Amino acid sequence: EMYSFFHTRDMVQHTTMAALTVWLLLPTAGAAQHWPATDPTNKAGWIPYAPLTDEFVGTTLDLTKWTTKVGWKGRAPGLFDPENVIVGNGSLQMLAKHAPLNASQSAGGFGNYTTSAIHSVDKTDFGYFEVRSKSGSGLVSSSWWFHDNNGTQWTEIDIFESTGSMASGTFPQQLNTHTHIFYIDGVAPATIEKDCGCKIGPQDNQSVCTYGKSQLLPFNMSDDFHIFGLEWDPVTLRVYVDTQLWYTQTNHCMTQPIGMDFDRETMPGWFWPKDAPAGLPLGSAFEVDYVRAWKLPQ
Repeated sequence: EMYSFFHTRDMVQHTTMAALTVWLLLPTAGAAQHWPATDPTNKAGWIPYAPLTDEFVGTTLDLTKWTTKVGWKGRAPGLFDPENVIVGNGSLQMLAKHAPLNASQSAGGFGNYTTSAIHSVDKTDFGYFEVRSKSGSGLVSSSWWFHDNNGTQWTEIDIFESTGSMASGTFPQQLNTHTHIFYIDGVAPATIEKDCGCKIGPQDNQSVCTYGKSQLLPFNMSDDFHIFGLEWDPVTLRVYVDTQLWYTQTNHCMTQPIGMDFDRETMPGWFWPKDAPAGLPLGSAFEVDYVRAWKLPQ
């Protein structure tokens, strides 16, 4: 936890680490002060957490906070391309494009499409996290989530995986919220369902223990900007939409620091059609006006 390094016998290290933590929690000098949309007067005493706060000003991605090297190539047929990540006009804009791929890029079933992804430099656990965003209008997903795979633990929190107004049926209104545990220290595969309150099933050709649900919002997620929030503490996960509580989950096992993600993926068999031909319309960008984070004092 973020204050764990206060417990040290070395007073010099204590002072240095305390100063570092205060610096991490404080917003950039001169920046406007913001509180969670669910707590606009800050009754809870939230402290801004700078490493996962970004107003996306300027024209370049802040590489002290984000990387486009996310650890995997994308979800075929859409190949992640860093050039599809743009900062401009006060927002993060994540694109999907038609693009011919060379033989090396096409290995593994990729072809005809490029998509986009960023992952945070910082890893963290509990706090309140908020974005104001508008999903892309096409069939490529627009998602906000957290994950980390360090070789011994692989866990994920999906606040939303969404698609746009070009999709059929109720897809554009779906708030798809899930936690996924692929493997975790201290929990045996044989007892993971009981210990973590999840259900084992197949995903991406492997077993994963999942908990969550899909709900229908009263709007299409690509029609306008909306505010989404994740409140994450040792006991509960809560997801808010435009300050209204939409999802609550008892937190059994999601306690390890993980990084934040924004991405767009082709998801064959879900939002994206199987065996899709080249040239499907891709619609508008996934736009993120801001992401903000806060911690409670401990």
